[in-house]
Amino acid sequence: MKKLFLATVAALFFSTSFAQFSQGSFVMGGSTNLAGSFTTSKSKTGGATTTNGKSSSFFIQPQAGYFVIDNLAVGTGLSIGTSSYKADGSSDKSSVTSFGITPLARYYFDKIYVQGSIGFGSSKTKNTFGGTTTETTQNTGSWSLLAGYAFFLSDAIALEPQLGYSSFSYKSKGSNTKTINSGIAFGIGLYAYISK
Repeated sequence: MKKLFLATVAALFFSTSFAQFSQGSFVMGGSTNLAGSFTTSKSKTGGATTTNGKSSSFFIQPQAGYFVIDNLAVGTGLSIGTSSYKADGSSDKSSVTSFGITPLARYYFDKIYVQGSIGFGSSKTKNTFGGTTTETTQNTGSWSLLAGYAFFLSDAIALEPQLGYSSFSYKSKGSNTKTINSGIAFGIGLYAYISK
């Protein structure tokens, strides 16, 4: 039984019956950091940088791409998310909801790929500091560099675990304070590959 299990796993892992990443094909789907993203938060005001707490976030990112050449897809997606922040040693906290556009590029080395993206959009923040709650709207920016594996469930559908580094920043209009959340991100995606 153990040999049969190992043979099945090996066949799935090394199977070559997956969609070709050829020019003219499409990839569509989305990913989420369902397991979570945990980062260190820091604030920049002028030339000073202060590390001041921990944050966690959840994002869902529907995406679509077109293979401009074999193995290279370019496209865009949406980034819809929420994050929360808790200051070190106090009850101060904040929460952020955001929406953004994320152009991206993804390159495949067989079933392993690397993906880079940048993003821009807007967000709404609710802060509770010193017992006082305020709400503000910000402009946002983000970037990420991820590696993933396309584990094909069929010839065209893949489950894709991802691991990498991401950064999300926001700045209120009329303020010189920019907040940056950055660190290791991991998640999982489900994608469909449509051949030409």
